[in-house]
Parts: sequence; structure tokens; C-alpha cells
Amino acid sequence: MTRHTKGALAYRRYRFPPLYGEPSRHEATEQEEPAAYSQGLEQGYEEGFGQGHAAGLERGRQEGLRLGLEQGTEQGRQQGLAQLRELQHSLAEELRQWQSGAEQQWQQLSLSALRQQREQLCELVEQVARRVIRTELTLNPQQVLAIVEEALAGIDARTQELQLFVNPDDCARLREIGITECQGWALHEDAALAPGDCRIETETLTLEALTEERLQKGMARVAQSLDGADEPA
Repeated sequence: MTRHTKGALAYRRYRFPPLYGEPSRHEATEQEEPAAYSQGLEQGYEEGFGQGHAAGLERGRQEGLRLGLEQGTEQGRQQGLAQLRELQHSLAEELRQWQSGAEQQWQQLSLSALRQQREQLCELVEQVARRVIRTELTLNPQQVLAIVEEALAGIDARTQELQLFVNPDDCARLREIGITECQGWALHEDAALAPGDCRIETETLTLEALTEERLQKGMARVAQSLDGADEPA
């Protein structure tokens, strides 16, 4: 249907109403808006949930890192302190054992040094004593007579038969000064005897007075006195 206006020809297309109740564009737009809103709302929710979930995960991760770092630091500190105490105890025990061993070694070294000094001193005393004996017997042969007389003191005075034996060198030096007997008993030579030795033979016994035996007895007394000096107070 066409409508004419004054001075110009104008018309408007006529639209027939939709068949079977089809909605118009305006009505369709109004009907589509709620669905789009719901879809957008759902999409926004999902995006927001995803972003919130990611943000929550990140905050949780950061918080977990912080707590883990604090707990790990404290645990490491406690473990470090425990290891330090254990190391200190171990070092103290090693130091105690070392000190004990060092003291024992020092005592052993000290005792060893003292024993060595004692032995050296005894050897020196013995060497000096031997030289003194030889010198005394050489310069004063009558010392042999003193030894013989000391030995005769242990013989029964009622003995009828007796022989005296001395070292040949001692006997020769005694003859040089006019001595050939002792207490009425003749002096005989015996090369088996050392200078300063004498032997007495009777019908029932043989008695020897040996310089070496007397010297060793004297050295035993010297060593005993040194042993007493080595003992701790």
C-alpha cells in the first residue's frame, strides 16, 4: 500500500507480520540479551575463578616458600648447633686423650732418662772405683795384707794347716817391701787371682776374698741409693 504526500512522491515498504509467530528483530534482540548476559556472566566467572585460582596459587606458593624458608632455617640452625656441640665434645675428648697420652709419654721419657742417667752414673762410679783400687794396690801393696787379714778373721784360730794365695804382682810388690807372710802364714802366688784377691785353703774349707765381688756389692748399694732418689715424692 502506497501513501502519497504533497509535492513529492513518498512511500514506505510494508512488512507483513511474520508467519507462525516469528519474533521481530527488536523482539529477538530483547530475547537474546538475557542469554548473552548469562553466557558473559558464566564466562566472566570462569575467567575470574581461573585468575583468582592462579593468584591464590601464587600467594600460597609465596607463603609456602616463606614458611618453608623459616622452618628450614630454624631446622638447619638446630642441626648446626647439634653438630657443633657434637664436634666440641669430640674435640674435647680427643684433647683429653692426647693430654693423657702426652703425660704418660712424658713420664716414660722422664723415667727412661733417669734410668739412663743412673746407669751412666753407676758405670762412671764403677770405672772410678776400679782405677782407685788398681792405683791403691800399686802404690800401697800393704792393702793386700789388709784384705788377707780380713779373710783370716773368718777362719778358726785352731786351724793347724793353712795356705794363703795372692796375685803374683801383689806378691812381688809385697816382697819388694820385705813382706812374704801374713800372721805367720806364707804367701803363695796364684795367677788365677786378680790383683787384690786372695784365697785361703785349709783341710776343711776354701775361702776366697775377691775384689770384684766387693766392688759389685758396693755398686749394688750405689744403684739402690739412686733408685730411691728416682722414686716420686
